Amino acid sequence: MGAERSGSMSTAARYDIGALLETSGAKPCGARHGCPKCGGVRTVTHTAECFFCHKCGWRGNVVTLAKELGLYERLPRAEFVLQRQGRERAEVQARNFLAECRLERLRACEELRELGRLELLAHEAGPEHPATWNALATAYTRRPGAAARAVLFSEGAIADRRAWLESDAQGRGRILENILLAGGLSDSAGKFLGVR
Repeated sequence: MGAERSGSMSTAARYDIGALLETSGAKPCGARHGCPKCGGVRTVTHTAECFFCHKCGWRGNVVTLAKELGLYERLPRAEFVLQRQGRERAEVQARNFLAECRLERLRACEELRELGRLELLAHEAGPEHPATWNALATAYTRRPGAAARAVLFSEGAIADRRAWLESDAQGRGRILENILLAGGLSDSAGKFLGVR
């Protein structure tokens, strides 16, 4: 099973499914292909990894198609082990990055909750209480930065999150300033996320 998976990973990485379909005789028709099995026109749809003919049901993936065409090659064991180790290192780094992002998001949300409590206590104490105005000033001054961090680590683009995590205090201050000056930031899909 392990050797099969090593070959599968190497084949999927090496071949373009569109090119494999054309090698099998499927004629490209825009984003679809004609089916070499049943002769259907524009009946084969595909993703980067698999294909399906909506007329005759011919289906497969990069590996099965490469095997069918005689192009399937297994990786040498040493190369497979190196690829697997690289993938495992990348997965650990991704998990660590996500854990850091979650911690930053939780810190920002907790700060927002604390500032909300502080504001509520100040309002309950009334304007005559000596600490009211300082408490309100603290809440209103710190809230925009905490909200910006909460949005950044909830929905911000990965590159923006990474920039924050890799910056020193001065760099983080510039990042927050830019977010607040713009009134928000864009997520990974380019959608603008406003910060209030």
